[in-house]
Amino acid sequence: MEFDKDGYKVNNARKVVVVEARRDKNLYLLNVKVRKDTPHIVNSLEESAMLWHERLGHLNMASLKELDAMVDGVNLKEVSLHRICEGCIKSKHEITSLPKDEITRASQLLEIIHTNVCEPMRTTSHGRAQYFFTFIDDFSRKTHVYLLKAKGKVFEKFKQYKALVENKIGHKIKVLRSNNGGEFVSKKFDTFLAKCGIQ
Repeated sequence: MEFDKDGYKVNNARKVVVVEARRDKNLYLLNVKVRKDTPHIVNSLEESAMLWHERLGHLNMASLKELDAMVDGVNLKEVSLHRICEGCIKSKHEITSLPKDEITRASQLLEIIHTNVCEPMRTTSHGRAQYFFTFIDDFSRKTHVYLLKAKGKVFEKFKQYKALVENKIGHKIKVLRSNNGGEFVSKKFDTFLAKCGIQ
């Protein structure tokens, strides 16, 4: 890349200018033209359409085509936007709902508590916690979050949460719903739940 007071240029290995940008105050305005001798410098229009689709929060393809008339620098009219976006497919996939007689909603506080532990986070907290653990009351939707250094601490945190909310609210936890992960199905945990009458 070569910079000067007017802008910058990008040269290929043969010292041929493939991309130029002129400087306008503190902004570089890129002038990108796909050249036959350097097709690898700029993605195809179809790839650009996919990139813009993702950048704009997975905007539908029909709306994406309208961008050409709205803004400078986007030229997607010629593109057949038929590529499949895996993220869109997964997020719009129809989920079969449970039969109505299997759906139970709480009618009072602490009747049903939903819980889960997140996967380990790449970046740990200041206290070196790698996981977080949630309790959500089905009736009020009130959520408690606990940070954990290891999944093995789930049982202790549950006992801490149980003591806190039951003392505060004056009701007992009746049902604990989880994904049956290993941290929830230990003999110690099962024995404690049975002893407290928690389903």
